[in-house]
Amino acid sequence: MKNYIQYWIIILLLSTPLFGGNATAQISQDTLRVGVYESAPFVIFKADGSMHGVSIWLWEQMAQDLDQPYKLVRYTSEMPLKRLLEDLEINQIDLAINPITITSHRNRNINFTYPFYVGNLAIAQKKGTKWHSVLSVLKAIFSYRLLYLVIILGSLVLVFGFLIWMVEKQNNHFERGAKGLVSSFWWSAVTMTTVGYGDKVPLSNLGRFIAFVWMLCSLIIIAIFSASITSSLTVHELTQHTHNLDDFKLAKVGTVEASATSEYLSRNFFRNTVAYPELLKGLEELNEGHLDYFIYDEPWLDFQLSNNLDYAALHLLPIRFNVQLYGMPMAKALPTELQNQLSIGLLQLTESRDWEFLLEEYQLKEY
Repeated sequence: MKNYIQYWIIILLLSTPLFGGNATAQISQDTLRVGVYESAPFVIFKADGSMHGVSIWLWEQMAQDLDQPYKLVRYTSEMPLKRLLEDLEINQIDLAINPITITSHRNRNINFTYPFYVGNLAIAQKKGTKWHSVLSVLKAIFSYRLLYLVIILGSLVLVFGFLIWMVEKQNNHFERGAKGLVSSFWWSAVTMTTVGYGDKVPLSNLGRFIAFVWMLCSLIIIAIFSASITSSLTVHELTQHTHNLDDFKLAKVGTVEASATSEYLSRNFFRNTVAYPELLKGLEELNEGHLDYFIYDEPWLDFQLSNNLDYAALHLLPIRFNVQLYGMPMAKALPTELQNQLSIGLLQLTESRDWEFLLEEYQLKEY
C-alpha cells in the first residue's frame, strides 16, 4: 500500500510541469497576434515608436469591445506585405489591421472582415518640365493642318495683292514695277488682318470691288484659321488627359510585390513590370526616371504624392480603374465567432459620424 501511494505521488509530481506548460500555451493562444506594417495613411509609424492612422484608430475602437489581450506584431522587413500574408496563411499571426484587397485567390488561404473601404487603382507619372510643356503645345499648334492653311492664306494674299496692283497701277494709285507690287502685297496683308493702316487704298471702282471681295474672304479665312488653332489646342488638352490601359502595357511599369495590383498587371498582360518590396522604394525609382509609370492603389499613392515633398515631381494621371474592396485579413484558424465579432464591429464603426471625420482628417474619400 505504501509503495502504491509513493507511485502516485511520483506521477503527480512528474505531471505538474505538463499542466503548467498547457496553461502557458492556453494564455499564449488567448492573446491575439495582430500584424501591422507601415502604409500611410492607414498605418503611420512615428519616430517615438507610437502609431497613428485610419487602421490604428479602427483597431483601438474594436479592441475595447473584444475584451481580449493582444499584441501588435510589427513588420519592418524588406517585404512587409508579402511576409504578413505568408504568416497569416501559416497561423503565425491571427489577423492584420492593414487594409488588404480582397481577392478570390487570397480568400482561399485567409479570411477577411467585411469591406470597410473602397478604392481604385491609379497611375503615377513624373511631371514634365515647363520646357516640355511648351514644346508639347507648340507641336499641337504647328500641325500639318495649320501649315496647309498658312500656305493657302499666303497664296491668297499674293493673288489679291497682284490683282489690286494690276488694276490700280493703271490709274497710278500704286507704283509701277517691283516697288508697287510689294506695296500691293502689303495692302493685301493689312486688309486681311483688318489692321487698316490706310497708307495704300484702291481708288477705282474695280479696285474697290476686288478689295470688297478680299475683305469678305478674309473674314472667313481668319475665322477658319482661329478655329483650327483652338481645335488643335483643345484636342491636345483632351488627349493629354485621356488614356487607355493598353497605352501602358508596353511601358516600364512599377508596382508593389505580392500586391493585388501585381496580380492584376500580370493577368492583363503588362509585359514590362517591375515589383518592389514596398511603395516608397517604387516611387523613388519613378522619381529618378527608372520607370515610366507606377501603378498601385490610389489611397496610398495620393497620400504620398500630396504629403511627401520628396515626390513633388510626381503626379497622378486622371485615370481610375479596377475597383478595390479593402478588408482586414484573418487567419483561417481564428474562431468563427471572433471573426464575426470583428466584422460586425468594423461595420458599426464605419457607419458612425467619427468615421467620416477620420477620412477627412487623412484626406481620404468614400467611393
